[in-house]
Amino acid sequence: MGSKRKAPGETRKKQEDRRKADEGKASETQGSALSRLLKDRTLIMLAGILLIGLALRLLPLTYSLSGGQIAFSEFDPYYHLRRITYAAGNFPYLNSFDSYVNYPYGYGISWPPLFDLIAAGLSLIVGLGSPSRPIIEAVSASLPVILGLVSIVLLYYIVKDALGRQAGLLAALFMAILPASIFRTAFAYADHHALEVAVSLAMYLCFTRALALAREEKPSLPKLPKKPLAYALLAGACMAGMVFSWEGAPIFIGIVVLYALTQYAYDGFRREDTEYLSITGAIASLAAAVLVTPFVLASPAGQSLTISAVYISWFHVIYLIAMALFFVAMGGLSRLYSGMKAPWFSTVLTAVAGAAVLAGAVKLALPQVFDTLAGGVQFLFGSGNVLATIVEVEPLFINDGGLSIAIPWAYLSTGGLLAILGLAIFLLTRKWGGMKNAEVFLLVWTLVVLALGLLQKRFVYLLAVNVSIFAGFAVYWTLDLVGFYRGTENNKKASQSRDAWLTPPVVAMGIVFAVLLIPILMSDYSVSGVQEFYTLDWNEACQWVKDNTPKTSYTYSADKGTEPEYGIMSWWDYGNYILYRAERPAVANNFQTGIGDAARFFIAQDEAGASEIMDKRKAKYVMLDYRLGSPWAGVTAGVFENMPYLAGEDTSSYHASYVVPVTYGSQTVLDGSDKYYSSMYSRLFNDDGLGGRDRLGHEAGGLQRYRLIYATDGTDPVKVFEYVKGATITGTASPGAVVKASLNMAFQGGEHTYYASTTAGADGSFSFTVPYPTSATIGTTSTAQAYVLTSGASSVEVQVPASAVDNGETVAGGKL
Repeated sequence: MGSKRKAPGETRKKQEDRRKADEGKASETQGSALSRLLKDRTLIMLAGILLIGLALRLLPLTYSLSGGQIAFSEFDPYYHLRRITYAAGNFPYLNSFDSYVNYPYGYGISWPPLFDLIAAGLSLIVGLGSPSRPIIEAVSASLPVILGLVSIVLLYYIVKDALGRQAGLLAALFMAILPASIFRTAFAYADHHALEVAVSLAMYLCFTRALALAREEKPSLPKLPKKPLAYALLAGACMAGMVFSWEGAPIFIGIVVLYALTQYAYDGFRREDTEYLSITGAIASLAAAVLVTPFVLASPAGQSLTISAVYISWFHVIYLIAMALFFVAMGGLSRLYSGMKAPWFSTVLTAVAGAAVLAGAVKLALPQVFDTLAGGVQFLFGSGNVLATIVEVEPLFINDGGLSIAIPWAYLSTGGLLAILGLAIFLLTRKWGGMKNAEVFLLVWTLVVLALGLLQKRFVYLLAVNVSIFAGFAVYWTLDLVGFYRGTENNKKASQSRDAWLTPPVVAMGIVFAVLLIPILMSDYSVSGVQEFYTLDWNEACQWVKDNTPKTSYTYSADKGTEPEYGIMSWWDYGNYILYRAERPAVANNFQTGIGDAARFFIAQDEAGASEIMDKRKAKYVMLDYRLGSPWAGVTAGVFENMPYLAGEDTSSYHASYVVPVTYGSQTVLDGSDKYYSSMYSRLFNDDGLGGRDRLGHEAGGLQRYRLIYATDGTDPVKVFEYVKGATITGTASPGAVVKASLNMAFQGGEHTYYASTTAGADGSFSFTVPYPTSATIGTTSTAQAYVLTSGASSVEVQVPASAVDNGETVAGGKL
């Protein structure tokens, strides 16, 4: 509106009266809008659902705050925190290479950037341009919660469009409370999975709305109505967002293609025009390609003409352009076959045949593209040695190698049963001759996600979305059947009609529904209300390493050309802890880097072989925990068997069983074999590197170059060893005499003894290489004043200075 001009002869008083009148009208309009908003029962109910979802997602607050830090869930969040911290200091840039990963070789980082950039950007805002570490951690821990709530709202609108408002509210409720949804969007789970769900739901909502509007307004290339065009462009922006959110983006985007193929067949069956579908799909795909291309051009993978789904590369541009061409081709085929009055399935049949021919052509002409697609299929089926050792890659109904409902019950609970019922009701109640686009999409989307969830339990958080939809629909349909909504929908005299709708069936349904919610809420607590048992110990150990070991260079500028001074050997599960919390390079981490050398180190049967790996990897410390042991040796949830498996050895050679007598019979006892107890893992963790007798009664000497410098005493003890050159103690004794060395020490509040044994040579000479100096405190370990060397009745004390251990010097032990 233009500005008001003073009318000729208008007095100041009249102007003032007019101003007050205008303000009164504006105030009345605003008040009326606010009043309507407050009276909107749907909005109020959705807000209540969001509050429930928020409360459940904040359960980790009860245990995750410790010592001014946040103990994040699982492993991947710790590398996200490393990237977020880097991005906060270099915004909007992220390092594409990290010399701290796969030390000392470094590693190209493949994770898409969007989650980390959002967290870094919000941290900069909250921290007023210079966020502290606690601010970065708090923002990063909270972001998944925000994204989870956004996803609930998006799901409500998707289901509302397809099945109605009441079904949408119930679907939103189930998504708010379902454990499978909560555990990826809970506080302190700073991972990109929450973003995947939010962006994919936004993409599906925009695309299905674009189709619904386009179907009504019937767009053509010369004439593109504004609303469907806007939604199509938004869908394209969300497709691009998916590419920047997760390397599995082609799966999410591919659901749109599978749906479109189904919709073409359905529309062909009904003899309906499909131009609306072709135009909408082509616009969305091209918009996504246009948005992705500049980032590919700027990326290292793009500049090197790499074609890979793992990195943001030309593969994604090719994929999106191919998708646009698919819609164009399908539109042309639909028009051609419609004019020919061909059978309704002709378009889809031609498309499938053409896809097969195209796949063969791509394999010959663009093998990189074909191999990338084939690799994606391999990933979905969990193929490959490393994937086979990852628990979350197992099928949904497989647990510890056998059929089990433990995982689906823990994460889906009674919601899964209701979803099966809801899907059956949906299929039985559809008017198959007149389904909306949103309904067709809902069905195709659910079938794809169901397949993903069954193939790998890691996708249970995706399955949670569709389980929420159909669990909500089952409850909605049943409540509607017993007449619940007849008395509550738009009823201005609810109190007068209460008896009309509060019937025994409605009350019974309410009771049943409440009972079904109890297992879900119990699962919520077990999934998100209890901390992983290894979390606190690894946070504590890594913080100690950061504070008490030599700092390495280039911590947050770890790009190509940088060379940190040393690395830390650990199993790959814990590499991300070391990278972020300890701020030290890791030989192996959760990108599955360094696994071969780490596996060979921990199963090594001799110290010399293990030390060769340490030297090769320029490692100075070793970190390991209780969990790395074997279940055969009584370690709950132990993962030891993954090590020989990935090293190409027979895992059964590390197992033993024997029969022991018991009252009225005998009993078979399972245990580790000699090979297990001789491994570097067992000698380090079980024996503390000190030597002595193992559990099977075999005597072994202490390690020569590894000394214990710290250990936690929590649920999952973590031990830290320093790798040193070691001092060599030399002396003479009677030829062939057994010479023993011992050193008393104290750590973890107890007294311990380092033990070693050797045999004097033909000339009577002997030597020991030892890792501990005398009269010293190394980390939290204190040693006595001298080593005691004994041979028969003779003994001698030897003092070993720290310089001798650090520099590999020789110390005279005298004659026994």
